[in-house]
Amino acid sequence: MNRAQPTTGRRIVTALLVATAVVHAVLAARLWAGSPALAVIDAVVAVAALAVAGALLLRDEPAVLLGAAVVGGVGVATFLVPGLVAVAGGQSYDGWLDPWAFGALLLDALAVRVAVFTLRRAQTPAR
Repeated sequence: MNRAQPTTGRRIVTALLVATAVVHAVLAARLWAGSPALAVIDAVVAVAALAVAGALLLRDEPAVLLGAAVVGGVGVATFLVPGLVAVAGGQSYDGWLDPWAFGALLLDALAVRVAVFTLRRAQTPAR
């Protein structure tokens, strides 16, 4: 099978998604006792990140980069939404201080940014 080698941007996005999957898997294991619903969401994000990372290695299509951006966006939402819901309900939320959750936020946001940048570079004609 003669397929094109992934570009540098695709390699970076793949590495970020694998790192994101690891961090979300750790978060899922840590959250299981306290909040099983959030743990399941983190586990789903981890599996989705691995699936998209694999697809990035196998396919050279813009839709896969868009999928990487979506997975990263969902990962960012898993950090922000529970805290905003708790604060809106008048409760305190200590999840924003968790270093694993903050690391996941950074990796997810970086994956979104690099995926969108790589997608734009792929669609821009060469000069």
